[in-house]
Amino acid sequence: MTGVGVEVLGVIAVGIGAAAVLYALFHALRKAGVIPARWLLPAGIGLAMIAYSVWNDYAWYDRAVARLPTDASVLLTGEVSQPWAPWSYLFPITTRFAAIDPASIESNADATSRARIMLVERRGNTVVVPQDFDCAKRLIRPASGDWQAAGADDPAFRLVCGEGA
Repeated sequence: MTGVGVEVLGVIAVGIGAAAVLYALFHALRKAGVIPARWLLPAGIGLAMIAYSVWNDYAWYDRAVARLPTDASVLLTGEVSQPWAPWSYLFPITTRFAAIDPASIESNADATSRARIMLVERRGNTVVVPQDFDCAKRLIRPASGDWQAAGADDPAFRLVCGEGA
C-alpha cells in the first residue's frame, strides 16, 4: 500500500474513533438531560479528521528523520505552502530533505571521497545519490556530472571534507 493509502486509512480510522467517542459522549449528555445539536456529531468527526491530517503533515519530517541511521545529518530541507492549507503560508510544511550518513563516506586512492546522499520526499521514493568530493580542490561531482566548484556554504562538502576545509 502506498503512503497516500496509509494516510487515507489513518484519517478514516480517526473518523471512526472520533465518531465512537462523540456518540458515547452525546449519549451520556442525553441521559443527563442535555440535548446537543444534531450537527455537532458530524462536525466533531470532520474536525477530528482535519486535525489529524494537519498533525500528520507537520509530524512527517520528525518521524522521517527519526528513521535515519543514528549518525545521519540532515543537509537541506524543502518546505511548501499550499493553497488548500492557508496556515502553511505562515508555517510552511517540510515535504522533502537531503541527508547523509557519515558511515557512507569512503576515501578513494586518488585523494577524493565519495558519499551517498539520501534524497527523501514525502509521498515519494527515497533516492540515494552517490557524490564525489575533492576536498583539496574544493570540487564536487554529482553521480552523472562533471566536477563543479563547491559553494562556500555547501553542507555536504562541509560534512564530508570537514568544517575547516
